[in-house]
This record gives sequence, C-alpha cells and structure tokens, in this order.
Amino acid sequence: KIGFITENTGPIAQAGQSFWAGAQLAVEDIKSSKYIGASSIVLDPKESGSDAARSIQAMNQFIADRSVIATACCILSPVAGSLKPVVLAAKVPLVIYGATAAGLPQPPWIYSMTILPGPKDTATALLVSDAIKPKTAAYILAADNDAFKGRMAPTQKALEAKGIATAGVVSVLTKDTDFTAAATQAMGLKPDVVLVYATQQAAAGAISALRDRGFTKTIIGNDVLGPEAIYKKMGATVVGIPFPVGFSDTIGVSAEGKSFVNAYKAKFKVSPDSYSAQGYQMVWFVAQGLKSISGTPTRESLSA
Repeated sequence: KIGFITENTGPIAQAGQSFWAGAQLAVEDIKSSKYIGASSIVLDPKESGSDAARSIQAMNQFIADRSVIATACCILSPVAGSLKPVVLAAKVPLVIYGATAAGLPQPPWIYSMTILPGPKDTATALLVSDAIKPKTAAYILAADNDAFKGRMAPTQKALEAKGIATAGVVSVLTKDTDFTAAATQAMGLKPDVVLVYATQQAAAGAISALRDRGFTKTIIGNDVLGPEAIYKKMGATVVGIPFPVGFSDTIGVSAEGKSFVNAYKAKFKVSPDSYSAQGYQMVWFVAQGLKSISGTPTRESLSA
C-alpha cells in the first residue's frame, strides 16, 4: 500500500488531479503486467488541498498504518518541506511527485520524481529574448513559494548578463484570486517582457489580468501552463505565450511514452501532461524498488 497525499482540491487542483490520474494508471499497468508477480500495489488516498497541516495529519495516519510501505506527496515545496522531518523521524519512504525546491530529496528515505525546471526556464527566456531583443524585463513571482524564487533567480541573472535590465518584481500569493493590482503594477514598470513564475492558478490569473488590462507585449510563462485544462480555462489568452515543458504527448515520445499516452487517453479521455507522467513514474519507482526485494518487503528494505 502506498499512502498517497492527494491535492485534488484547492488552489492547484488541476495539477493535483493529473498527478493522481497518472498514479492510478500506473497501478493498473503494474497489476496487468504482473511486474511484481502475484503482488499488487494499492493507493490509499488522503486529500490535503495543498495544506501543510492536513498533509502532516495524513502522513501521521500513514505512519501509524504499518500496511503502508511507502508514501507520496506534494506539489508545493513548503508543504513537502513540512513533511520532511516527519518522515525522516518515522523512517517511512516518501516519493515526492511534484515539489521542486532544491534540498527536498534526502535518500534513503526521501526521493523525488520531479523534473527540475530551472535550466529549461532559463533556456526558454534566453531563446525568446534573442528573438524579441527586450531592454527591460519585469517578473511576477509567487512570493510564498521558495521553489519559484529559486527558478526565477538564474533566469533573471542570465537576462541581466545579456544587458536586459530588471524593471521590477511584482509579488503575488499562491492562493490569490484577484490579480488586477499585480497586473497594473507590472504594467506600470513599462517592461518590454513579463516573465511569470507562479503556480498554475496564480500564473493563469496573472496572465489573464495582464491581457485584460491591455498588455500586448510578450509574456513568458513556465511549465504550469502545459496541462490541457489550462487551455480550456484560459482560451485564447494563453495562445502565443511561450513556456517550457518537461513532457509532451506528441513531441519526442519514446515507445514506452506512446504506450502511456494511449492508455491515459483511453482511460481518462484527455491527453496526459507532465504532471500525469510524474505521477505515473512515482508509482513505477516504488514498484521497481519492490521488485528488487526478496521476501516480504519492509519500509527499511524498500528505502534501501
């Protein structure tokens, strides 16, 4: 049994639902392929709504249940960080499926399936900047998310090294719902380009507010714009906004990837995104560990 802290409600529910869907598909594939023989993996979900207190409560319940051999959690890095001392003290394996802050993984107990986005964020910003030749850049940043602070810093440094001055940084919060003031503040800086470093709802809200306020210059997003649901929500607003992706269902897909994409579409009637892929990989990672163990697995043998 894997104790899976879900985030199917709350400010980043769209991403959370993708992680959860990918994990469910992995369980089915592992069972049908008999990858770990006659044994099977079962997911035990407990909803957190991306709230640290609820996540800790769920983790403590998983720790008390000795049938739970591994746990999974977290899109937001602060939530993952709050769980870190809990799982290290209890010595229960944790695989992070979403949070990207540096320093979260701590083998042999804490691992991560996330595709760390920093390099591709910077590469995208440089590629776009080489094309449009901006003189100034403004940043909209989720100030309550250390991971996005860490992602923005190298991009800002790289752009400044190319002579693109920072016009200013506008702070928003992950749980904000009104981004009119942030958009107005960013436009008041008169930047040639705006780069958005925020979680899904905040990024979508900030970009929509910029366009609604009449900002027609270039906006550079991040990989939270990848899921299909974002396009259904934002419509034409997101068209033409460049952003990096860690997984595509159509570009550069391996044979295994195509099998995953086809199975996901058949089950959920939508295309998988990078979050779906990470949820899928998270369960397979645990399965690979279980396959390597002879005899009855324990939390200790699995962590090793």
